[in-house]
Formats: sequence, C-alpha cells, structure tokens
Amino acid sequence: MGGGAIKPATPQEAGDVEMLNSIMGGTLDPAHALRVLRKHNNNLEKAASALLEGDTGEGAADPYADLPNLEPLDTATVGPRTPPPSRPEKPVIDLTKDDDDNELERALQASLAETQPTTFGPSNRAPDPSWAMVPSNAEISGPAGMSQDEQAMSRAIEASLSYNVTEDLYEELPLEERIRKGDTPVALRPTGSGYTYAALILHALFFVPQVRNAIAEWLPRPEQGGEESNVTEITPPTSGAGWSVWTMLELFANMDLARMSELSVDAAMNAFAAEQWNNPAERPGDASFRFYDSLAYAVEHTLKYNNLCNPERKPYRLFSLQYGLHDAEPDDLNTDNLCCVKVSVGMSPEANDLVSALAAELAPDPAKVPSAKRQVIMEPSEVIAFQLLRDVAPPSYDAAIGRRTERALFKYPRSVYLDQFMKESFELANEKRTAQRKILQDIKELEAKKKNLLYHNVRRDVRHTDGNSSTDVTQDKDTLADLQSALYYYENVAESEDDPKRAEEIRTNQEKLKQIIDKVTTEVKSIDTTVSQLKAEVGGMLDCPELQRHRYDLRAVIVHDGLFGRSHLYSYVRSKGKWWKTVDYVVTEVPEETVLSDATGLHLGAGPYFLLYSRAMPQEEEDARAPWHESLKLLTMDQDAVKYNNRIFFEQLPPEVASQVVDPNSPPSSPRVTATPSEHTIESDTVEPPESRDEPMDTTN
Repeated sequence: MGGGAIKPATPQEAGDVEMLNSIMGGTLDPAHALRVLRKHNNNLEKAASALLEGDTGEGAADPYADLPNLEPLDTATVGPRTPPPSRPEKPVIDLTKDDDDNELERALQASLAETQPTTFGPSNRAPDPSWAMVPSNAEISGPAGMSQDEQAMSRAIEASLSYNVTEDLYEELPLEERIRKGDTPVALRPTGSGYTYAALILHALFFVPQVRNAIAEWLPRPEQGGEESNVTEITPPTSGAGWSVWTMLELFANMDLARMSELSVDAAMNAFAAEQWNNPAERPGDASFRFYDSLAYAVEHTLKYNNLCNPERKPYRLFSLQYGLHDAEPDDLNTDNLCCVKVSVGMSPEANDLVSALAAELAPDPAKVPSAKRQVIMEPSEVIAFQLLRDVAPPSYDAAIGRRTERALFKYPRSVYLDQFMKESFELANEKRTAQRKILQDIKELEAKKKNLLYHNVRRDVRHTDGNSSTDVTQDKDTLADLQSALYYYENVAESEDDPKRAEEIRTNQEKLKQIIDKVTTEVKSIDTTVSQLKAEVGGMLDCPELQRHRYDLRAVIVHDGLFGRSHLYSYVRSKGKWWKTVDYVVTEVPEETVLSDATGLHLGAGPYFLLYSRAMPQEEEDARAPWHESLKLLTMDQDAVKYNNRIFFEQLPPEVASQVVDPNSPPSSPRVTATPSEHTIESDTVEPPESRDEPMDTTN
C-alpha cells in the first residue's frame, strides 16, 4: 500500500496502530494503518472509520518517504532506541567535600529538599516508553503497545463500529436446532427485541424456587361462583392479574417439561402489558424495575384474592418486603412495601459492594443521620430484587494519551444476610456498628502515622508554560527511599582515601542510617500487622450467629453490555447447582466466578444491573421439580398440553433426528384425538393475540 519507506512510528503511533489492527481483526498491514492514521492527523476514531470504508492511505504526506534503509515499522527494536545518559539527569549531592560532624545531617536535609529522590543505586524511575521493548502497562495477553485502558476502549470502538441493526431481527432457528439438550434451561424469546429485558426477568423468576413453587401450587377461584371445592367447574382467568399469573403458570410448566430449547413469550408480553425498551438512551434497568414492580403486584394480589389454596386470603410476601422507621410498628400507616431495592453503584470505594452499599443507605453514621430516622426492614419477603444504578455518562477518554477513568467492579456475593438491616436485630446491629466505626477510626489513625513515617511533604513552585506565573504544589517524598539511597552512598560510593578519620565517619554514618532504617521498617511492619488484624476484625464483626438467620442466595443476574439490541442483554441463572448464561437463544454453562465478576459493559457505563436473591433452602428442595397440580389436567389439561406440544414437535422433526431425541421429562401420553391447536403453531409466521386461555400454550415458535 504505497511505495517507499516511511518515517518510523512514535510510541503513541505504534500503540494506535496496534489498536487499529485489533479492530480490523488482526489482519491489517501496519504500514497501511500508519499511513491512514497520519492522513487523518492521528485521530484514532477517524482513522478507524476510514479503514472500514476502504481508505488505502494514499496521499498521506511523509517527508521521509523517499529516504532508503529506514527501520521498517514492524521490526522489533533491540535495546534502547536512545543511548542512556552519560551522567545523572539530576545533580548528585556531593557528600565528600566536607568532613565535619554535620555531614550526615546536611545530606539528609539536602535529600529531603529535592523534588525527586536522590538515588545512588539502581534507578527506580518510571520506565521510559522509548526504552522499553514491551510497554510496562500493557497486558501480557493484549497486543503489544496497548495499555489495559486502550484495550478496553478498543473493544468498545470495535463493538460500536461492528453493530448492525439486523441484530435486532428475530431469527427463527430450524426445528432440528431447537432440541433441548438434557437439563439445559429453556430460553425465552420475544419477537420484538424491545421486550428482551422482560423476557429475561420472566426467565430468571422460573429459577427462583419460591416463585416457581408458588405459581405451580396456585389454582384460580371459579369465575362464576359455585362450590370452590368443585375444581371441574373452574376455567382459567381471561383478564386482569389472574390472566397474567395463569400465563406464568403455563410458561413455567413448559420451561420445566418442554423438550424445545426455546419458547416464544409474545403472549406473555401481552398478558403483562410490557412496555418496549426501544430508546438506547434509557437504561434497561428502569424498564426492568417498572415491569418487575407490576409483575410482583399482579402475582401477590392474585395469590391473596384469587387463590383456591388460600381461602382465608392471607397476604403472601413473595416479593414485597415491609420497611419503615425503626421505632414504627408493623401496622403503622407510615410503613411501606418494596419489591425492588435501588442501589447506587460507585458512590465511593468503601461502598462498592452490595452489603456496604445497603449499609450506607440503611445504616448510615449516626453523626450524619440520627438514629430516629433510620429505616429498617419490618417484615422480609421470600424474594428480594436489586436494581443497580450507574451514572449514565461513560468514563472519560483522552485519545491523545489513551487513558481513561475505569469503573471499579461492583461486587455482589453468592449469599447475603439481611439480619443487620431488620427491625428485630436493630439494637444488636447498631451496637456492633458503633464498635466497627471505632475500629475504622483506629485504622485511619494508624495509616496516617505510617504515612508520616514514610513520606515528607515538600512544597515547590511549578512554573507555568507562559513563564509568567507559577503554582504552589505540595509533593510527597519517599523518606525511606531517601534514607536507603544515602546508605547506598556510604556503602558503595563514599571513599576514605586512606584517611582513618574519614573512614570512621563513613562507618559511623552507615550504622546511624541502618539503625534509623531498621527502626522505621520495624514500625511500619508493626503498623501493617495491626491494621491487617483490625481490618479482619472489623470485616467479620457483623458475622455472628445472631445476625445470620435470614440468608438469601443469588438466583439470577441480568447484564447490559452498554449497546443496543437483543444480543446485548443477557442473564445468568442458577439451576441444579450450575450457572447458565442465556444470550438470545444461546444457553451455555459458566463457572460461578464468571457470574460474580462479570465486568462486561463497565467501560460504557453499563454492566450487571438487576439481581435476584431468595431465601436459602436445602439443595434437594431447591432442585426439586415444582408441584404442578394434578387438577390442572381437569382444567385445561395443561400438563398434557406440554406433552402434546412435545409430540407435535417431535413429529415435525426429520425422522433421523427425531429417532435420536430422548424425552426424559414428559413422554407423550395417550393421543389426544380432539386436541385444540396452540395459539401459535409450528408453521405459523405471525403471532395473533389469543382468544381464550383454554388453548394450550405455544411451545414451538
């Protein structure tokens, strides 16, 4: 691409070329990339766009183009590109001119007065990029010349440039690719990508044992009166909250028993009147919060007022916890119900995990918020959801130097105890937090003492580039490093020149410096040990049996990678001791560590945004199949409908494929001669609103 050698790339240009090469899939000619980069005045984004449009870089001015035998762009540089300096960059303090008794004192004072530590041994300066064969801030696994920040931004640019609106189109897989493998979870897919967030919430709720069992055990009351014990007269609800819950019942039964790997949830979107998320500027978490809040109300309302299994109409706290001021009574009119807790992420480094963030909100320092205004949980719910709120604007990025302010990973645990936030444990938790704050104050004072031992503040005037003004700047100098440098001088540089008095002074100064260094080092080690012990004590102060009676386990995590489209929202769910990731129709098993540390989308202000926890239960109960009611067969033959849909699905498969399918969960029962077709048949191309919920649910589209 273009003739002649070109001027070698600067370190910054080399990093930009590597970034462009990664964006283009690693097949880009470095010289080609450099010409395009220079043609666009080293603007990385413009160069990336130009390369995608086929720009060859022709016409880029290069004053070195006609000079022969220059270093090729892709040739590794052996050794430093510039010779090392023949003398120190800063003047070395002369410790040999005067032999008086104040020599050591003057040396230390002069060392502390310098703005850079004086070193007599190996240099501890930051590496010069032009000297390094491999940049020191590059990840070993990343392209040469790119820092971790640049790699993250490269991935963001690559994803943005490669985004295609066709990703939002609903792709219907061939039947033979829709066979469920073993116990792999079934994916839920809406035709419109704007409902993906809602489908993921419904999908996640199935894997919350308490929700799955509550829905499976529910039976609606008769719509036309009559004896409630006579279940043969009951018909499924066709409107209102009951219709929504009946839709969940059908959906969950098919998720448990169907042999298809994916199910359509368009009918469910109609039943729940879900809104579309079609504005990339809006956080999907906000739409998720509204959908989840509406769903929780519908389910709890139905379980209380339209439930044959609850004739007394007792309230069922499946989703909604009750909270209020700690001195209020549970029946106080000022208490409120809440099904999803909003948690601000990244407010401070000290509160960058779920429990700390909740403590900052519900148990603040009494010096800032009086105890009388403290909120506590009056009655916990079986399930608790958290919406993680991040600021909308992405981190800053300086294209000139390739540095950004990266968001720290927000931690959420596998299990969390809510006792410390509950009314019944308020006094004990408050007592322990008071002791905790005292220890934290002790840690703060010890760390300040350590800093005073190791660093010395030096004030200096920094002259501005205009030469007419300056700024007073305070810098921290490493005192211990200065002492070690002085000791290095006396041990390796200073000469006695056969003068016994001078030799004795050198030896005496060595001993004094060693004693000072040993004392400082010993004191610092002692502080570090004490701080570590105090941190361990303060970290486990609330981990006592009295505050560990209400354990909640993580069931699902929903993630946004920062871009728009159905494949840019995905979830993790726990099923039978394993974690599964669902992206559109693709379901794969992942390790738990991936679930707890997914940093996808952080560089775009996104990431994990919705967490579902529920009360811990024994593993065998958690894994047990939901108790689908036998009387459902007398209502809409729901369980037989699943079997019927499975049989229809198998009949549509090619014979050689169908013969290899094993149906362990729901083998077809006796044929249903007068079966009613599903709302959406396998052959249907369009989705029509159902006229009656008597029809079996679609499990084929």
